[in-house]
Amino acid sequence: MKRTAKSQLDHDTLVKRVVEHLKRQGYRNIRADLPGYPQPEMIEGTQQDHIPDVTADGVTADDVIVEVETADSITSDHTASQFYLFAAYANNSDMEFWVVVPEGVRAAADRRLSELGISAKVYTA
Repeated sequence: MKRTAKSQLDHDTLVKRVVEHLKRQGYRNIRADLPGYPQPEMIEGTQQDHIPDVTADGVTADDVIVEVETADSITSDHTASQFYLFAAYANNSDMEFWVVVPEGVRAAADRRLSELGISAKVYTA
């Protein structure tokens, strides 16, 4: 999915907030799909492969796989493909799958996950 410049900036800002939150919470081996950070590993799927926005190893909590979405990307087919793949991977790897969205997009994220039948923790940043 091609984002607008503003949407990409909003997305990248949220990804950076997630990274900072994880650091404060003591997560290790934090990887983010942003310049200047180690890249998360590609997750292979049966239909399509995707790179998550953030992955991290928990010390006192479960490891996490995080996908950040914005208002204009939450309903895309690309996002649905990512959600299916990351939720299945997290489930099979004893990880938590988190979806992070901007304030005001939480209801849309909850609705989208429900429509897709996917379980994830939804956070706003």
